[in-house]
Amino acid sequence: MAAPAPKFTGASAAFGTLPVLKEERELGFIDHSWINIGLAIATWAFLLGGSTALVVGARDGIYAIIIGNVIGVSIMAVSVCISTGKFGIEQFTLMRSVFGPTGILILVGFFLAIYGVGWSAVLSIMFGRAISGVMNQVGGTHIGENDLGVTLFAILAIAISWLLLWKGPTAVKWLNRFVGPGKLILCFGILFLIFSHKSWSDIANAAPLAPFDDKRINFMIAVEFNLAAGFGWWPVLGNISRFTRTPRAALWPNLIGIFAAAVLGELVGLFAALSLGSHDPTAWMIPLGGAFVGVTALLFVGLANITAIVSIFYGMCLAMRQAGGRYFEALPWGVLTGALFLPVIVIAFFPGQIYDNFFKFLAWTALGFAPLSGVTAVDYLILRRGRIKQCDVFNDGADSDYAFWGGINPASFVALAAGGAVYYALFDPQSLAAHGPFVWVSASVPACFVAAIVHYVLTRTMVMPARRGGY
Repeated sequence: MAAPAPKFTGASAAFGTLPVLKEERELGFIDHSWINIGLAIATWAFLLGGSTALVVGARDGIYAIIIGNVIGVSIMAVSVCISTGKFGIEQFTLMRSVFGPTGILILVGFFLAIYGVGWSAVLSIMFGRAISGVMNQVGGTHIGENDLGVTLFAILAIAISWLLLWKGPTAVKWLNRFVGPGKLILCFGILFLIFSHKSWSDIANAAPLAPFDDKRINFMIAVEFNLAAGFGWWPVLGNISRFTRTPRAALWPNLIGIFAAAVLGELVGLFAALSLGSHDPTAWMIPLGGAFVGVTALLFVGLANITAIVSIFYGMCLAMRQAGGRYFEALPWGVLTGALFLPVIVIAFFPGQIYDNFFKFLAWTALGFAPLSGVTAVDYLILRRGRIKQCDVFNDGADSDYAFWGGINPASFVALAAGGAVYYALFDPQSLAAHGPFVWVSASVPACFVAAIVHYVLTRTMVMPARRGGY
């Protein structure tokens, strides 16, 4: 007697890898927009703006923030959100059609280590510094920005995030209905305080905090930071888009919520950093607003970071369930999520090394996610023309269209390597040294397009003639 077919329920889709059915999708245009606004105006937007102020002043910073985000977010959104919104399939499961079932294991392991753990560590440490600032102001303590107290508060943020994550995407939706508008109020409040203390001419004439000698390189590095931020949304937004009701709700809130809201948050960070001489958002609030307003703002910063950590780790946990096969699929959701937070706890014991080198981490993520966005966009939109065989995505056998060669599509990985090599040749993420035409074209954009072109050529000349990949 044949085994019964699995039930495609909302719970199995929300906490596993099964497709989300139309009637189970909870996110309309407004809810998806608020989630994206809540993510984009997370205090990493302030930190991004502050990092931009390291190399450029206000006028160049405005241009760099807009240019970098509009390009990065647009390419990222069409590369992943259209497909997951259409099929309702977990993002990394769907990407088996690009990399193969074994290939996606490699991708998940590598990119989760870079992105999920790294970003969550940055956010949890920022939470620790924010709450330490509150304790110093209210309780009379003297917790330094890299002291053990920061680490302990960071671990508290991780624990709270784990408890919220246990509730799944519905908790994220309801939390962001409150946090999203609150972040907008916080942004406008900080802007009001900044311009209460400084005139526009003061801010516009403020020098960058730590620029290089060449102004052109400074500007393009600022653009590159913001391109990296746009491309860096790739691992998160696809798994949110799968819960949207319509293609319109899957795509456009990314450009409204992620682009527009991120630009607002980063401009706040840029102006505050130039006004106060620090790129760290946790150092702004009390000098700007005084004790009461500053403490209130810091508390809200901490809450905002928790919502961002939950959203990041939700996508990570789904990816691990997909990558780990039956073993991870059988693990209770709370156990899996708790295990993935353990590396973040370890990293939280090194707050200075992680938090103060945030802009280098940002550049390293772009080296991976810019090529990844190019490969996935050209594969789905041009090579497949929006068609995916859903049954084969879930088929681990050799008879699957997406088995490629031994479960790996070499074309996609060669393309990623080519894109990454182009990025590194133009811009060293560790030293921030620029080379060749970087000053005119950045590093992320060439890396994205080179990866897309290499993937297209290899697929047309190698994969398709071999009748692999279901193209």
